[in-house]
Amino acid sequence: MKKTFSDIIYNGLYQLFIIIIPIITVPYVSRVLGAHALGIYGYVYSIITFLSVLIAVGMNQLGPKVIAQTNRELRLKRFKQLWFIQFITGLIVIIVFICVTILLLPYKQYFLLEIPFLVGYVLDISWYFIGIGEIKKVVLRNTLIKMFALVLIFLCVHTTDDLGIYVLINSLSILLSNLVFWFSIIRSLRQEGQKDVDKVNDGTTSKMLLHQALILLIPQVAVQAYTSFDSTIVGIISGATQLAFYSQSQNIARVVLAIITSVSVVLMPKMAAMQKKDATEKRILKVFDISLTGTLIISLYLAMLLMVNAKVFVGWFFGNEFTPMSKNMFWVSLIIIFISYGGVFATQYTLSRGLYVRYAIPYIIGAIYSISLNLLLVPKMKSFGGTIVITTTEILVCLIRVFIVKKYLPIWTIFKAHIRYILIFLVTLFVGLMLDFGEISAFYDLVIKSVVVSLVYAILVIIVNRNKLDKLRKILKL
Repeated sequence: MKKTFSDIIYNGLYQLFIIIIPIITVPYVSRVLGAHALGIYGYVYSIITFLSVLIAVGMNQLGPKVIAQTNRELRLKRFKQLWFIQFITGLIVIIVFICVTILLLPYKQYFLLEIPFLVGYVLDISWYFIGIGEIKKVVLRNTLIKMFALVLIFLCVHTTDDLGIYVLINSLSILLSNLVFWFSIIRSLRQEGQKDVDKVNDGTTSKMLLHQALILLIPQVAVQAYTSFDSTIVGIISGATQLAFYSQSQNIARVVLAIITSVSVVLMPKMAAMQKKDATEKRILKVFDISLTGTLIISLYLAMLLMVNAKVFVGWFFGNEFTPMSKNMFWVSLIIIFISYGGVFATQYTLSRGLYVRYAIPYIIGAIYSISLNLLLVPKMKSFGGTIVITTTEILVCLIRVFIVKKYLPIWTIFKAHIRYILIFLVTLFVGLMLDFGEISAFYDLVIKSVVVSLVYAILVIIVNRNKLDKLRKILKL
């Protein structure tokens, strides 16, 4: 348990660092490059992100689970079988990408600068270290690379003409952050080579792993249809500036999401290992319930904080050119709640139990819904139409995630316990939207409003949980 808590802290600190980076860079980059250039970057990045998911071929979900459930003696054997699938897939994707870019795509120079990004995903074996519980190793190395990239952005990106440099810095940082993992794994592979181990090419196991990887790839491709391909649709139909409003309005929400979902990243292999060791169902459900409740309380708070500050925050943080996207940011903040809450069901329960088909269903339905509605709303409502689609898509996906596991979990009991927190969210949101501090600076407005709503939220949460707190005090006195 101590190791699990340590992993959560390390991963949480890393995700906090990921939050700090955009807080430092986005105000600078949005002003230096401008909305149009950032829109071009968003268009290129949406397609590259989709390709990176194809290269990963479900390894971020399958890899930690397989490695966590594998005996120490067989781990490297399983690693080689898994990475071989990833390598071949990546090779095919990169070759096709280069050919299509040269022949068909606009912004060729920016797409070609993303080749290191794709190679980085071929080399991404962070799933192995997550599977063996070495979260610290993943965190420290990624932090150093991101700090280096941060410094380069301020040193090298000064005008709109530096968009290519900005693309290359981000692309190379992904390559380097994944390359460094190989120094550790190569040492392990050399040590294994001196041992008398079974033949690595176990055909039956490799086919089984390939089958599972392809099943898990389907939901990952589907989710990209409404988290990356949606940006492509907005960019094609409404242009680069509207795409900048659409994508940038989501950035803060998605960065915040990274902190919350870091708990699931750590707990999923732990839950899988617990089931492998035949832990009692009661114990597994207890861990699940604690994680779900904590996730809901935190996600409601963070979503509320963004929503009450959206109007002032956009102009202060991104610059006046981005002011029109404040309504986008207000509504898209809701995805923090639904992605986080549904993600606990999907990752810590469905995925950890190997229910891959049930894991895939919400994504597939969400993708169909998103693409269809984007084609209807974006031509009429531009970036805000896309915002409506992504928000309602995440609500739909969350509801389906819960529905498909209702026969395994006491859903109604869980919901009854959680309604109180939703009411607290609504009350605090109303209070925050009613606050008006007049003609003060944007910074002080954000700080004062955030402090007030945080206190209101915290007090209400403490009040509704006073019985649990009393029990905790009694335990501590024993």
